[in-house]
Amino acid sequence: MSPSQAVDAVLGTVRTLLEELGSPDAATRVSLGSSLDRDLGLGSLERVEILVRLESVLGIRLPDEAAHTSHNPGDWVNAILECRSGPKKAPRWPIRQPTRESIPGPVGATSFAEVLQTRTEQDPDRVHIHLLDQDTGQDIRHADLLERSSQVASGLVASGLKPGDTVAIMLPTCIDFFSSFLGVMLAGGTAVPVYPPARPSQLEEYVRRQVLILRNAEVRFLISFDRVRAVANVLQGGLPSLREILSANELAARGNPGQLASVSPAEPFFIQYTSGSTGDPKGVMLTHSNVLANIRGIGFAVEVRPADAVVSWLPLYHDMGLIGSWLFSLYHGLPITILSPLDFLLRPERWLWALSDSRGTLCPAPNFAFELCVRKIRSESLNGVDLSPWRVAINAGEPVLATTLKRFAERFGPWGFDPRSYMPFYGLAESSVALTYPPFWRGPVVDQVDRDAFESEGRAVPSQNPGARDSLRFVANGLPLPDHEIRVVGEDGVDLPDRSRGRILFRGPSRTDGYFRNPGATADVLDADGWLDSGDLGYLVDGELYVTGRVKDCIIKGGHNIIPQDVEMAAWEVEGVRKGCVAAFGSPDPVSGTERLVVVVETRVTNPAHRKQMRSLVVETVAANIGTPPDEVVTVHPGFVPKTSSGKIQRSETRRLYETGATASQRGSSAWVQIARVGAHGAFRASLQRLQILAASSTESAAVILGGSIAVGLGLVARLAPTPGLARLFVCAGARAVAWLAGSRDSGQLGGEGVRVVLASRASVLDPVLVAGACRFPFVFADRTGFEGLGTAQAFLLEPLVAANGRSNGMDGLRPGLPGLAALRDGVSVVCLADNTPGEPAERTRFRAEGFEIADATGASVVPVLIYPRNGNGAYRVRSLNADGLSVAGGLAGMRKAVRKALHHAKPARTD
Repeated sequence: MSPSQAVDAVLGTVRTLLEELGSPDAATRVSLGSSLDRDLGLGSLERVEILVRLESVLGIRLPDEAAHTSHNPGDWVNAILECRSGPKKAPRWPIRQPTRESIPGPVGATSFAEVLQTRTEQDPDRVHIHLLDQDTGQDIRHADLLERSSQVASGLVASGLKPGDTVAIMLPTCIDFFSSFLGVMLAGGTAVPVYPPARPSQLEEYVRRQVLILRNAEVRFLISFDRVRAVANVLQGGLPSLREILSANELAARGNPGQLASVSPAEPFFIQYTSGSTGDPKGVMLTHSNVLANIRGIGFAVEVRPADAVVSWLPLYHDMGLIGSWLFSLYHGLPITILSPLDFLLRPERWLWALSDSRGTLCPAPNFAFELCVRKIRSESLNGVDLSPWRVAINAGEPVLATTLKRFAERFGPWGFDPRSYMPFYGLAESSVALTYPPFWRGPVVDQVDRDAFESEGRAVPSQNPGARDSLRFVANGLPLPDHEIRVVGEDGVDLPDRSRGRILFRGPSRTDGYFRNPGATADVLDADGWLDSGDLGYLVDGELYVTGRVKDCIIKGGHNIIPQDVEMAAWEVEGVRKGCVAAFGSPDPVSGTERLVVVVETRVTNPAHRKQMRSLVVETVAANIGTPPDEVVTVHPGFVPKTSSGKIQRSETRRLYETGATASQRGSSAWVQIARVGAHGAFRASLQRLQILAASSTESAAVILGGSIAVGLGLVARLAPTPGLARLFVCAGARAVAWLAGSRDSGQLGGEGVRVVLASRASVLDPVLVAGACRFPFVFADRTGFEGLGTAQAFLLEPLVAANGRSNGMDGLRPGLPGLAALRDGVSVVCLADNTPGEPAERTRFRAEGFEIADATGASVVPVLIYPRNGNGAYRVRSLNADGLSVAGGLAGMRKAVRKALHHAKPARTD
């Protein structure tokens, strides 16, 4: 495929998608350099759509990373050109299940330390986890899990962890999460799972929320990974209790496995922080007894069998993925196939293939996952899939929609899915995860009730005209788990009769004893008899629970109780409104004495007239569907409506934004502005904290500490700057500050006109920082040569200036893999550091051939640069030996000889 064909395919695909999404204005402005996020309003799901369409049109298989790393159409073109050999699809990781059925769960176990030990003693070589990563994977045995967890535990103890200390785990779906979570338990600590950073546009909200969580939990250690360690360092600035940020590998290498802590069933197992969809996050304390009771109850509900196999893509920091999937399978000795949430979202068919390949029988997922499969999976991608073994399909975690259940069953029935396998559970973090379940193999039951009676009187009167628009439909969530009780009460706390809506209360062995370090919040929901107010509304019919919404979400207008989900789903029908990105809420109106019904909708439509027309259509559609028109419809840009980590609409937060006027501008702060605030604040807090530590310990100088904080802060800012030029400005400013604090108060400047290849000698480990601070022209580093000796913070700062997606693909007659070639052709200079040990004599200076090759291919000037020590005082200086470039002949060999000669005869400036 020629580059022009790839360009036409990408631009055509993006334009078509924008037109379908109601953004004709944006479609006309698309160029290769248009930012998918900022200029075109295309988020993560839309990037997945681009990938799927390009693969279908061109008959190729693009790398999954393209959907995450492509920031503009030009990046998609590069990704296509690199796929030169046509369709590529690696064989799926073979899932080989244990040949022997599982041994019954350890019914006498009182902690998960006992569960892990028992499972390992019974069957050490039995594969417990099939961990999939795109088209590859690894198998984890019981013995592997215990050994690795014990290593992490001993590392925590050696690091000073005391019994009861809290340890935050900020990891994606990977082997380190399992060993870290169980390692904290084996060390006698309390785990606090938190999700790693997601979308850059919500980074400020992420940091704000995580600081609240980690501060409330008083975490002593944070286990993370390199890619987010810089964000973790920013968090550390606001966490006085946090002692150290470590990786699982660092912990495993630090300790000496030995006697592990004893674990009591009444001790906190971990703290599950609520999603925050209705307010500030609260830490639900769960003991080993709570979790074991819930898992045993779920096993009873699904009639667990020794030959069962579990499949999950759910996040491990979320209760349904952590307890309802992984810990459930560990207790019952069942093999579990796990794939990451990102892999599922990118290619939803991977979920169904995992079920088919593993012969999976048990699998939970939220409603949106079933809907996503219906809308995104192409039939041809499922050739060979068999879903007939799937005997329990739990739908939980968010409102279960009858339309989704029907659509999924109809779509995937040909592949063996049986709708009787549906089990719509109801649960909440305060009950560990599950609370009610429907009868096994009954299939979903949908109750259709009269809208007027329900909204005005709170009575679920069966509809006389099922299927009519004035009917509400609720899916039955079944009976309470064994040894658990539920009640539905009115505002006076008295039990209500069947089909009367009220507050859902519950109690039982899975129930938390309260919120961590929040006695006020605990007292608000827990009474003296052990009943806990779930915060949800519902009604009972013959003992079965029907959940209708949350107390705080309910909108009361003119005496009518309006369900926000109904309003939002009605607004979805309007063309141009982003489905799943609508928030409906009530806002007090002192004039009318009731609540105003406000609807905030995301849209890509930018034309003011078209937006006005859209708002009118939303009013009409909502009025036609629920009988009450909205008082106000606000249109906002994509990504504005806040969501929780699990994708739930944060209506209370949207209401706050509306009432504080944030929706009036229809734009939030850009990602780089957010990160600038976060980085500056984090650097300041971290510096103060570390300087306080310095007062008691002189292991690091204040300058080094401050320099590292500045590097992290400005490195974060640069990553989300709206333009490459602005990113370069932040990186270079940070580099000058780091060099100044390291003693090079006057490290020199590199100027000149035109595009050039800068070839710099080596004098110290700080050379890349010195060069970055000295350059006064647009540049990138060709590669990471010279970064090896830098500190973590310094390397993080410079990383945005390493040439990305800029390598030759070999189609232009040049050797494939030349770094920095695209940068030179775009008018950006390239810096290549010498490939030798700092401080070697000039005559021994060596440069990799790539720098000379790209200069020869583009005609760029070659500029040798000398880095040398100043006056023996630890400072260094950078000096150009020929700002206009060398005049050489003889091709690559001539260039190399001229550069080496220039460096060999160079002398420090006279001022030194």
